[in-house]
Amino acid sequence: MLLNLLLIFILIVICPLIFNYTLTLNLTCYILVVISIFLSLIYSIMTYTFPWSMFVTFIIISIIMLFKHRYLFSHTSSRLFIKKLLSFSYKFVLYTSALLFISTIQSPIVKGLSMWLSILCLSLLLTFICYLVWTVSYRHRSYNKEVDIIIVLGAGIFTEFVTPMLAARLDRALDIYQQQASATKIIVSGGQGPDEPISEALAMQRYLIAHGVDKTDILMESHSINTYTNFLYSKQIINNLYHEAVKIVCVTSQFHVLRALRLAQKLGLSIDGVGSHTPYHFFLHVLIKDYLGVMYQYRLLLTLYCSSSWFICLYAAFIYNS
Repeated sequence: MLLNLLLIFILIVICPLIFNYTLTLNLTCYILVVISIFLSLIYSIMTYTFPWSMFVTFIIISIIMLFKHRYLFSHTSSRLFIKKLLSFSYKFVLYTSALLFISTIQSPIVKGLSMWLSILCLSLLLTFICYLVWTVSYRHRSYNKEVDIIIVLGAGIFTEFVTPMLAARLDRALDIYQQQASATKIIVSGGQGPDEPISEALAMQRYLIAHGVDKTDILMESHSINTYTNFLYSKQIINNLYHEAVKIVCVTSQFHVLRALRLAQKLGLSIDGVGSHTPYHFFLHVLIKDYLGVMYQYRLLLTLYCSSSWFICLYAAFIYNS
């Protein structure tokens, strides 16, 4: 009964995203789904059952997502990305299956350890699928809200010009800026790395001016060295400029939105997020990196989940082995 209720909740949150509704497109809903997955898997351990309904549901969600974005199969780079993604998922399923087979061994310690590792693998796979759903949704959302500030997060540059990935962020910010009915400021946030000829903020400012943005509408934050300091220094600019609550949207690459929202949240910034296109040739790498980065931001939750699931697996192994 509990498993079914959790599964229904997960579907209520995810289904709108699959069909392009943004009601649940936020960090809170993502984390609630992650927690629901964790609770479902712990319940499965306690009842010594495999969560087939949840596993099959996520396979169906994955198939729907592939069908919805079937245009990806028509391009070489995106097709290669899909191939790598499916290979990555297949390896996790294979590894989980092997661990579940090992858990049939009668030794309680071996059974408990293999059960625990298989649950962790399944947790990673299911929550990663959720992360992918949110990432894709942030990329394709249509944003027409009125905002006071657009924050564009920087990305590494190699010359005095923005890279294609950073240009994609700026183009997405331009789309939002041009739709605004009232005065809106754009904060370009990015410092100068040791191998960068100029600051990312300056390169972004030049790009925006070249695309018709008034220089007075661009605020430069050129001291940050990572996403956390992007928001830390941008917050100082906002506090100096405004003395009342402001509506803020952050524009960054699609894989980066959730982690950016979490770091902004930790600094007390209430912001919305919009994602831009990421080149497919390194999409999987940064997708996994930022997925792990988001989960690390909730390390207390992960610690509680890993430790409790370990003790429950060990307890279940001794109980069901006797």
